[in-house]
Amino acid sequence: MLDQISGITLAETASTSSRKTNELGQEDFLKLLVAQLKNQDPANPADNGEFLGQIAQFSIVSGVDDLGESFDGIASSLFASQSVQASQLVGKEVLVDSNIVARDEEETVSGFVDLPIPASHIRMQFIDEAGSVVKTLSLGDAGVGSHSFEWDGTDEDGTATAPGTFEIRAEGLVNGELQALPVSSFNTVASVLVDRANTRIQLNLAGNQNINFSQVREFK
Repeated sequence: MLDQISGITLAETASTSSRKTNELGQEDFLKLLVAQLKNQDPANPADNGEFLGQIAQFSIVSGVDDLGESFDGIASSLFASQSVQASQLVGKEVLVDSNIVARDEEETVSGFVDLPIPASHIRMQFIDEAGSVVKTLSLGDAGVGSHSFEWDGTDEDGTATAPGTFEIRAEGLVNGELQALPVSSFNTVASVLVDRANTRIQLNLAGNQNINFSQVREFK
């Protein structure tokens, strides 16, 4: 048995030249095991259960290391797949939790008012970069859920507003009190930043907004 283990040890030694010297590999374990068996007290030989337990412990540690490497490989594959998906969003509109939207010429602004509880007399205001309200829309009463809105970019007189960044404010009566309501809007993806060191994918939106890829709720 000792000769067989020694033979395995010698056969595996040739493949270990590139391994770090401070790591205990499989061949090192076998060497120590062979030395332990050769130098054991004949009057008190190693117990078979202890012997098999040592082998089992090494197998568990080795298996955990292999499993960790497998998870690292899966994570790398998923990150690469997400990077490709994110790059395909450039030039498209994505729905994000934001009340800031950049509007190009003749572009329609759309999104949702998200209600955790019912609200009444819902009103939306679109405010330009100068802080002026250029348009007010009424959505009436609505129950729990996401309720769509759309603004064609014209002011109260029906004249097209200049392209730029707009703030969207939504408010309504909740239990008789006037409250601000959460808004999500569609914004165009201008570029994608892939941070491999931190496995993070960032979308740069028109209007100087930056979000994580995971924050995208919908795209069109």
